[in-house]
Amino acid sequence: MKKTDTKPFPGSTLFSSLTVLIPLLLAAALYILIFSAFSILSFHNFSMSAYDIGIHAQAIWKLSTGNGLFNTVRGLPIWGDHCWFVMILYAPLYRIFPGVETLLVLQSTALALGTLPLAAIILRRGGGNLAALLFCFAWLLSPALQNMNLENYHPEVLAAPFLLWAVERADAGKWKGYWFAIVTALLCKEDVALTTFMIGCWAFWKNKKVGIMTVMLSLLWFFLCMKVFLPFFNNEGFFRFQGGYWFSQFWQHKFDPGFYWKIITQARVGIYAWKLAFPLLFLFLLNPLLAAAALPSFMVNVLSGNDYLISIEYHYNNQTLPILFAASALGYTWLRQKTDKVLICRLIAVGIFAVSLWANFQWSLFPLYKIYPRITRLYSFYETSGVKERFRRFSALLPDNPQVPISVSHNILPNLAHRNKVYMFPNPYRAQYWGINGENLPSPENIEMIFLDINAISKSNYAIIKRLVEGGDFFLKKQEGSLVLAQKAAKNAKNTVTDPLKLEPPQEDIRLLVYLSTEEVLSLTPLWGKTPDIEIKTQQMHIPLTVGRLNSAEGLDLGSHDNLRLFFIGSWEAAGKEQITFRMQADDGCRLYVDGKPIIDYEGVHAYGQKISSAPFRLLPGRHTIAVDYFEWGGEAGLLVEWTAPDGTFQALQSGQILP
Repeated sequence: MKKTDTKPFPGSTLFSSLTVLIPLLLAAALYILIFSAFSILSFHNFSMSAYDIGIHAQAIWKLSTGNGLFNTVRGLPIWGDHCWFVMILYAPLYRIFPGVETLLVLQSTALALGTLPLAAIILRRGGGNLAALLFCFAWLLSPALQNMNLENYHPEVLAAPFLLWAVERADAGKWKGYWFAIVTALLCKEDVALTTFMIGCWAFWKNKKVGIMTVMLSLLWFFLCMKVFLPFFNNEGFFRFQGGYWFSQFWQHKFDPGFYWKIITQARVGIYAWKLAFPLLFLFLLNPLLAAAALPSFMVNVLSGNDYLISIEYHYNNQTLPILFAASALGYTWLRQKTDKVLICRLIAVGIFAVSLWANFQWSLFPLYKIYPRITRLYSFYETSGVKERFRRFSALLPDNPQVPISVSHNILPNLAHRNKVYMFPNPYRAQYWGINGENLPSPENIEMIFLDINAISKSNYAIIKRLVEGGDFFLKKQEGSLVLAQKAAKNAKNTVTDPLKLEPPQEDIRLLVYLSTEEVLSLTPLWGKTPDIEIKTQQMHIPLTVGRLNSAEGLDLGSHDNLRLFFIGSWEAAGKEQITFRMQADDGCRLYVDGKPIIDYEGVHAYGQKISSAPFRLLPGRHTIAVDYFEWGGEAGLLVEWTAPDGTFQALQSGQILP
């Protein structure tokens, strides 16, 4: 094979130009430090999701520990979803450093090191030290790059630096390095073959044999992924052409020219293209053959018809962006060689840096001017919010054996991904984001524990956990704030706890349930999994204002100064003739229900002073159930529920009253 058909250039090499290499490595190190820190803090603050990083964290853990390939977060063998074979290369690293943090640092490092091939291209072609640095700084400032870095973790993002290295090695005529970069990029995902195919067309003009071999390898790899590997692992192949998936519309209209015109003329496509191209001042157009290699990945995103892909805010630009930068670097050096106007060329390089800085401020989800306040805020939250301690307390109650199946809400799962059978709730009770079409859902009978953040699940999924607890299949082992840990009930020992809101109200008085706690009570979390510590009868929905132990309206001790929940439920006859307004005054949070529907929601920790009223409404003639849920955190405590009498004045709600 011919070494190179490229004539030598007058510039220096990267490693011989310390004036570029040293500041470049410092900038890359700073980028790695900042973006790794932000990502790791986000992870520890439970700001990442089961889909994306949870899938990949379990996959690499299983791969590195020999626990198989089936991903219980995704419901597919990991390579039945996408051909992320690059995981094989860094599985040994994960075996040594088995933490999600390893993946986040790896992603930031890979993207930061994309600066090296960029600088090498410009220096070797005589573009100058200043241009080499400014292009690299523009890469690190790129909003598309930063946004893909911050969107959890995705193996295909690792293709970006290797595509840059492939172009740089081809431009240098160093074909061994070129093949290493091409093969590694192909291992990142099946659709990378579309980009390497176009790189092969560009490389053909440098070395015909290499170009042809790259095209053939890309076609062969794409065929193997789509027709051999994916069908082998998922029994169907590339299933995203089916109805309900992003590319189903494209597949249905693939022979309709009008469909393509309608897609590419959308305003969002123009905005997407502008945000990718403008920070580079369209300089890549000076090397159109290489710039064309960005078209397949760009068009894949556009033809999906999905806002996630037609955007620079997600990871889907991992192929488009490096190609545009490489083509811009080559275009700049070509311009530098064709003109003796060095100052103009330098101004263009400065312009790219300046526009990239502006774009960073406008379009990055983590712009330069927000780095310090956002990281310090994340760190402060991590240190002071108590989330890590709460998670530690709950996770300590989970089975130590990672083979024991558990189901977890999506925001908690990434922190528990090192388990052989961890499911994203409501799986396996109901298929959601599971498999291809929800097929082969495992039996829920094997689930031993369910760990949820109630605030992170939908109403329909909330109903599932509530049904499981109320039906006696599970009991609440621990509850704190919005966190709920439910454990499977022993055989023949069904839990009989009922939602107090569904209790039959007494006719003559008010039922008062007291739930004591050894932990802070800061919100009206569900009571349907708990058994009351005290149950008494009272005549009023009223707790006299106090800073001592709480008492009922009749003076009965309710068992605590603070950190307790009270639930009142009673029944009243209504004439149904006039409108009624309810009013509440409480320290701390409370909620009033009429016939099971919330009428007043006065949540949170607050003082007794303010009075909160419902909107006026008319009750139907007959009996109605009224319930109040109340919590006291600490300090002063008190509760008063009132209603409007026919004369418009408010009076305390007591048993036996006839409502208007």
